[in-house]
Parts: sequence; structure tokens; C-alpha cells
Amino acid sequence: MVRKKTLVLIVVLFLITGCSKTLTSDPHYNNEQTPKAGQAAFPKLGQYWVIDNEGKFSHETIVWAHKILEKLRTDKIAEVVIICQSGVKDNGPMDDEKIWLIHWARWAKIGDVKDRRGLVWLIRPDVKPEQNRITVEVSSWLTWYTAIDYGPTLEEAGKYANFNNYDGCLESIVRGVDVTLRKLWKDQNLDKEINK
Repeated sequence: MVRKKTLVLIVVLFLITGCSKTLTSDPHYNNEQTPKAGQAAFPKLGQYWVIDNEGKFSHETIVWAHKILEKLRTDKIAEVVIICQSGVKDNGPMDDEKIWLIHWARWAKIGDVKDRRGLVWLIRPDVKPEQNRITVEVSSWLTWYTAIDYGPTLEEAGKYANFNNYDGCLESIVRGVDVTLRKLWKDQNLDKEINK
């Protein structure tokens, strides 16, 4: 009888310890990576590749964008996330929106495990237009997608954001990313390389 009670107690303690560990650590996120003090908390990915913490996009536009971004992922071109987030500050070159975006991408483990082709866009509706409302971070594995390639999309999306047309901003980013990444992917015959 004492053995059964001891065994039950051990099993219960094991289950409690195991459950509390799964509640506090999420294997989908790199819990060692955190935002710097004073910066916005990292938002988790939800059902879509678009994170709209500010409620700036219509649901229809988010669903449309998600379908295109999901196709880029399933075609093994890149994992692309677009975040609309207030509270990300420019506190200088080592603690600005770009650093926050780099840390977020590492935290969220954006990109394929094998080659980490990831691309993250940040829209900051709470800053003035001249303070870079739109920021993009390209993983080091996307060497073939440069500022020359994403510059026109960044400029067009910025114009929409500056006039508070956030659906237009999102549509512009998604359309520009999809067209440009697919063209570069084909031009460089990367589809043949990845499927070897």
C-alpha cells in the first residue's frame, strides 16, 4: 500500500513538473532571445503570417495576405512575416526598430530550419512618417534579396502607411514580396537547387 501511494505521488509530481514546464516554455520560440528593456514585447504568431496588434488591417486583407505568404513558404522560397506593432522605439543604433526586428525573428525562429530563409516586415503606426514607419529585416540566407530588390516595395508601402491606408500598405508589401522573390528565385534557378 505504501509503495502504491509513493508511486502515485511520484507520478503526480512528475506530471505537475512536466505540465508546468510546458506552460512556461514554448518550443516554437527561442526563450533565450528577449526584447531589450523598454522595447515592446515580442508578439506571437497566431493563425496568420500577419500579426496585427494594432487592428489596422481588415480581416479580408489579412486572409488574402496569409494565403500568398503561406504559398511562398510551401514553395520553399522563404518564410515571410508582417508585423504591425506600436511601442518599438529607436533608442539608438544598438537598440532601434531593426535590432528589435532581428531579435524577434530569432525568437520566433523565422525561416526553414535547414537554411533559414526568412523575411520580416515591421509597420510602426505610432511613429512619425520620417521615423521609418516601415522596416524590413532579411535573414543572412537571403543574400539574393537586397535593398535594390525590396526598395521599391518599401517606398510604396511607406506611402500607404503615411496616409493611414494600412490595408494598402499590407497589400503593397505582400504583392511586392511575392512578385520579387518569385522572379529572383526563378532567375537564379534556386528551385532546382533546393529540390536536389
